[in-house]
Order: sequence, then C-alpha cells, then structure tokens
Amino acid sequence: MMGKRKIASVLLVVTLFVSFLSNAFIIGPLVMFGRAANDSEETDSSTTLNVTVLQDEPRVNWFDFQFNNSGSWESKLNQQIDVNNVNEYRFIVNISSDQGWDDIDYVFIEAWADLGNDTAGVNNYNNSGTGNIGGNINLNLTYDNSSGTAYWYLMWPDDEASKVDDDCWEWSNETDPAGAAGHTECYNLTFAFIPSYQFRYAPGNGGSGTRDDLWSWNFNITVVDAGGNLSYNNPTAGESVGEFGVFTYTEIMSVGWPVIVGAPGTTAIATDSGGSGNITLSARSNGNYSLDIDLDQLNHTTLGGAVANMSNTTVSVRGGNVSSPATFSGTAPVYLWGNSDGTPQWALNDTTSFDTTDIEYRIAIPLAQTPGDYSGTLHYHLVTEE
Repeated sequence: MMGKRKIASVLLVVTLFVSFLSNAFIIGPLVMFGRAANDSEETDSSTTLNVTVLQDEPRVNWFDFQFNNSGSWESKLNQQIDVNNVNEYRFIVNISSDQGWDDIDYVFIEAWADLGNDTAGVNNYNNSGTGNIGGNINLNLTYDNSSGTAYWYLMWPDDEASKVDDDCWEWSNETDPAGAAGHTECYNLTFAFIPSYQFRYAPGNGGSGTRDDLWSWNFNITVVDAGGNLSYNNPTAGESVGEFGVFTYTEIMSVGWPVIVGAPGTTAIATDSGGSGNITLSARSNGNYSLDIDLDQLNHTTLGGAVANMSNTTVSVRGGNVSSPATFSGTAPVYLWGNSDGTPQWALNDTTSFDTTDIEYRIAIPLAQTPGDYSGTLHYHLVTEE
C-alpha cells in the first residue's frame, strides 16, 4: 500500500506539469518580457525646495538725518546744522517686519549733546529733563503704533524744539531685499522737528561716520515690536547710532536804556527818584558764553569839551553774576557772565533765551560837575564759546 501511494503522487505531478506545458502551447504565453524603444534604464526629474526664513525682530535697514531746503531734503548726517527756530530737520528710518507692520509697536529716536563725554557705554540722554540736564541738550521723538493707529510724539523738550506734524508720516511698500513675499512689510518713517535758538551748540559733527566724535549730538534709533523684541541697525553695539553737529547761535535781542538823575558829590543809582530803575537784558546763546559791558566817556550833550565830560571810571554796574557794583576802568569791560580770563558761563539747559532784570547802573558824580545832560555809549558783548 505504501508503494502505491508514492506512485500515485508522482503521476499527479507529472500530469500537472504536462497540463501546464500543453496549455502554454494552446493558449499562449502568460507573461511576456521586452524593452522600451529608447533602450534606457535611467530617468531624471527636478523640483524646488522652498525655504522661508522669518526673523522675529524687526529690522532697521537704513536711516538718515536731513534738512528741509525749500522742500528738498538734504542729508545732514555727520554735519553741522543751524538752529534759529525756523530751519526744519527730520530723521528718516527704513524698517522691515517679517511679522507684518501691525507687529511694530514703537519707534524711539533719542538724541543728546554728549558734552564731551562719548565713552563707550555712557548714555547722556535724560528722560526727565530735570536737574542739571535739561531740554536743549536732549530730544525724544516717539512713533506709537501700539493701538493700530499711528501717533507721533515729541516727548520733550516742549520749548527747545517743536514737532512738524505735516512732515511726520509713514509710507509703505518699500523694498527690503531680505524680505519674504507675503510676510514682510517695509515702511519709511519720518520724524520732523524745528530746533529752537538754544538747542545746544556742538562743534563736533561725527565726520568719521561713526559715533566717536566728542562735543557732538549723538542719537539712537530703537524699534520695539509687540513681543518686546528690540531692533537696531547695529546689533553688535546694541543700537542704531549716528551723529550731527550744531552751529553756534548768539543774539542780543533787547537791552534797556538806563537813566540816572543825581547831584554833584553824590552817588546816584538808577533806582533813585527820577531814575528808570534796573534794566532788562534779553539774549540767546546755545553754548557756554560770556557777556561783558564797556562804557565810553560820558559827554555833555550840549556843551561838549573836555571840561564838561565825565570819565567812565565814575560809573559802576552790577547784575548777572556780579553782586557788588564793579567800576569801569578805562578800556577794560565789566563781565556780568563769564570772566576776563576766558572762563565762560555754563550754558542754560532748558530755556530758549536768558533774561535778567537786575542790571543796575550807578554813578559817582564829581563835585562841581557842570549841570546838564550827559550821554555815553554802552557796548554789550555776548560771546558763545567755541
């Protein structure tokens, strides 16, 4: 029985094999093998990998400091400017945001006269405007977009500079070569202002192109976004920096006419009965200054002649920094501010002029002096230190 089973198994295999061969000839091949007409075993194709890099912080691409010359804006970066309460200047800054312009909250421009201190890391800017550091050596221009509606503020000073609203504006669709389409928005912002008369003199102008010039005006530009990210155009130094200088401004606007009435042998002063009282002087200087007074000989207005004249040494004056009457002596002037040795009066920090009402003249009228009217020319000499 065992042997039959084996035989039967073999016969079955043979039968199936024969059937397969038979069907192959009768029906046709079940699988066909062949090659493409170009006889190639390789093919290539290419696409593009697109990567967009978005920066969290806004970018300061460039900035300038400019003068409005009859409607044409000229760069005054690293140059000196005139301050006369008329000339208009502006900062212009180009800013990009990969998060869209709505992400920009603030742009701050802070400028200050360095007063000879330009040491790295030292910032003489004073936010309060009080104490010894006042308005005309500081400037704060602020762009506020935190509410979605843009506002420009001249934070202070309120006297030594004024904002020009018509020239504080923004314009969009500027070009940023590093921008990403559909993400980056690029704007130009302008901050326009007019400096007043005592906007501090600064002989340095930053001519080297970096903020390392003593006795100049320095400025920083800072951009703050909604996430609190800060941006500068010089991230290594942590600030967008520049410099400009300021020419001197020196002016005596008005000075009173002292009148004294007295008798021979007495010392008469302007506050005596019949006198005009102390006189007022109004002047401007945007730097350290000195002011002195010189007096010519007093001549009799009708008689003339040497006998009738009085020397200027009979006249004395006080006021300003001179608390006790100082006598004129020939050609030597009397200094009300500053000194004859060249030591100046330190400039005022927070006004557009300096005024005094305490200048008082007095005269020691010699005995037997000829009666009548006398007149002598007073020369007021204001010098801004350079």
